[in-house]
Amino acid sequence: MRRLLALVTALGATAGMAQQPPPAEGARELFFAGAAPKDELPPVRQSAPAKAAPATVPPASQPGRATSGSAAALGAVHLGLRYNLLLVSARGDRGQPVDPDRNFRKGDCVAVELEANRSGYLYVLSKQSSGDWVPLFPTPELSDQSNRIDPGRIVRTPKHACFEIDDPPGTETLFVVLSRDPRDIDELSESIKGPGDRPQPSSGPTQIAASGRINSAVGRITEQYGTRDLPFRQVAQPASAQKASAGPAVKNEPQHAVYVVNGSGKPAATLVTKVEILHR
Repeated sequence: MRRLLALVTALGATAGMAQQPPPAEGARELFFAGAAPKDELPPVRQSAPAKAAPATVPPASQPGRATSGSAAALGAVHLGLRYNLLLVSARGDRGQPVDPDRNFRKGDCVAVELEANRSGYLYVLSKQSSGDWVPLFPTPELSDQSNRIDPGRIVRTPKHACFEIDDPPGTETLFVVLSRDPRDIDELSESIKGPGDRPQPSSGPTQIAASGRINSAVGRITEQYGTRDLPFRQVAQPASAQKASAGPAVKNEPQHAVYVVNGSGKPAATLVTKVEILHR
């Protein structure tokens, strides 16, 4: 029972982080320990009109996948993400990093900045009131948009906008995937970029099919990778220059950063987490 409770705590997102004090050597330390320069990755498979393979087929065995690099070679020890919630003013400026446990008010405008410690492919989706997952990065409208992220590159979503908080109060949930292996996220990539799945001006069969495929992909990735072995660390103040022994990335650490890292000590090619934006 004690082990089960620990797992349930790890599955909690930002709202539960404050209840579990991080260890002295926590996610932030692992994030920098696992950092590495930009490296080569297999390309994401190009979209094709053909139907995607059934979700019940294991990703690694589906035909047409990238074959460059083995799972062991693509895996990285302590693969991690760092993110910040930004409060964006009415002027639409860059935004001010704020406490991720902040209770936002109606009319507040919020954006998210993400940074990885290893090269990979980044996906960010938002959960709608209907329960469907809608892609924010990359977007179907920009099918040629590169969603590759390398160490040192900060990705903001929405890129030139923000989420306006509106009633009713609740929790906005973002689903974030960082993967070094295109095989792990092939179904998700296809469902977002597939020519037949782009959103239409009005609701209809195409939109339903797109939502269904995206929801299916999110469900498979969650079940397969979950948020196991993911230490969280919320950092209110950045490390001082005197303690910045891990390099420039530490010196540039923003306020209120949250670190999410695979802490198992075993190489992993895919990291999955959820970011919660509170509105009370």
